[in-house]
Amino acid sequence: MKIHFIGIGGIGASGLAGFCLSKGHEVSGSDLSDSQIIKALKKQGAKIFVGPHDSANLTNRVDLVVYTAAATPDNPELKKAKKLGIKCQSYAEALGDLTKRMFTIAVSGMHGKSTTTAMLALVLEKAGLDPTVIVGTRLREWGNRNFRVGKSKYLVIEADEYN
Repeated sequence: MKIHFIGIGGIGASGLAGFCLSKGHEVSGSDLSDSQIIKALKKQGAKIFVGPHDSANLTNRVDLVVYTAAATPDNPELKKAKKLGIKCQSYAEALGDLTKRMFTIAVSGMHGKSTTTAMLALVLEKAGLDPTVIVGTRLREWGNRNFRVGKSKYLVIEADEYN
């Protein structure tokens, strides 16, 4: 599947994009500014456009567009995707689809979500439960990534960024 992320540099979207790349999907994306996260995704194989959002960043070969809460309805890439009839999902909707296929543990709250999610994921990993994880921080235990692809039915997510 070919997936384009609008706002791919965000901590949640970048984790989901990294997960998708690890699962063999072709990933492209755009973000207003460059970052270490974007550089890491590029190394993993993502094609990322940095700078103002532009409809030219999106081709009609894309199967799905995932956009963050920061993408406004007049975003040129989102408008083009809708005009072309490409399926569009918010980050929350795309992550929600993943939770339907796995036994999900979601960490929510006002403070400490990333730390708690990471600690829980590391405990499950050390216990041999091999979870998939999408978290709002990068962990050195996972090569400085904010996601981990496991082989079990377990998915641990940081429940944040949902409008």
